Amino acid sequence: MKSTDGSSKLRIKRFSGLMMLSFIMLVSCYVYHNYYTYQSIKVVVKDTPSVEYGSANYNVKEFIEEVEGNIISVIQDIDVNKIGEQEVILEVQKDNVVKEVPIVITVVDSVAPVIKVKEEKVTITQGDNYNPEENIESVLDEIDGDINISSEEIKEDSVNYYSINYNEDINSVGNHEISVNAVDKSGNSSTFTFTLEVVQPTPQYIYGINYNVPANPVGNDVVSIAYSLLGMPYISGSNGPYGFDCSGFVQYVYSCVGKYVSRSSYTQIYDGVGVSYADAQPGDILSWGYGYGNVTHSALYVGNGMMIHAANSGTGVVLDNVDYWINGSGTSLLSVRRIQ
Repeated sequence: MKSTDGSSKLRIKRFSGLMMLSFIMLVSCYVYHNYYTYQSIKVVVKDTPSVEYGSANYNVKEFIEEVEGNIISVIQDIDVNKIGEQEVILEVQKDNVVKEVPIVITVVDSVAPVIKVKEEKVTITQGDNYNPEENIESVLDEIDGDINISSEEIKEDSVNYYSINYNEDINSVGNHEISVNAVDKSGNSSTFTFTLEVVQPTPQYIYGINYNVPANPVGNDVVSIAYSLLGMPYISGSNGPYGFDCSGFVQYVYSCVGKYVSRSSYTQIYDGVGVSYADAQPGDILSWGYGYGNVTHSALYVGNGMMIHAANSGTGVVLDNVDYWINGSGTSLLSVRRIQ
């Protein structure tokens, strides 16, 4: 039987040792390579990446500024219907090494409510009952839906409501700016302003209007006397010469030019001939009130949109703008009467 000498055994041991060392070195290199590769995988995002609340589609790669490796999948995505910071987990591969990399994306709501009105300019007649809410077509958050008008229970710092604001009496003649202010759940706000035009009511002449009526032959004399009485006191039931009520003033002035006019506002609306205010001439009688059978005041038209009358105990006989009286007195111009 042939025996193995000592030198052969030594060579076998050395070979086995070299094989083991090579294996260990190979494994070490592989582990080191993978570790280094794993550590080198990174994702750099752009500054403050954000997605709009409720977005139907978004691409996470739009927010990536730099990638060391290749993004192969999104393991965990965000909920676009939830506002705030959320974590997205990306699966990134490099040289057969795969790493899960988290990044943070913020879901934000920056879209203001959309306010739509039926008309940008609404025209009404003075005295009409009007609610500006009637002109609101919709107030909408494009994600969360309709926004309702504020109620007494809503506090000033509340959200998800709209309010209607104006700074003056919207029943006075002229243009009024009405603002609609809306705030959504996220505090985004928007404002839309529309115009409300209030026009003077058409005079409700009790006995109609006559055309081509000759001028009052004493109209200018009536105006001169009326001006001379400015500042005289208002005295209820008096028709001069030291004080007047409204109809007493009209009767007194006409008596000074030799013309008869009845005593009260209720009867002066029947005196003379009815004409339109557009055709009013100096000396015509203006009758005021709330409608048929409810005459409250008389005045003398003196031209250029002005009238002289015994207004009240606080002012006495004064010069007033007719339009101002229409807007401020709350009464209507019922008739313009011309004395022949």
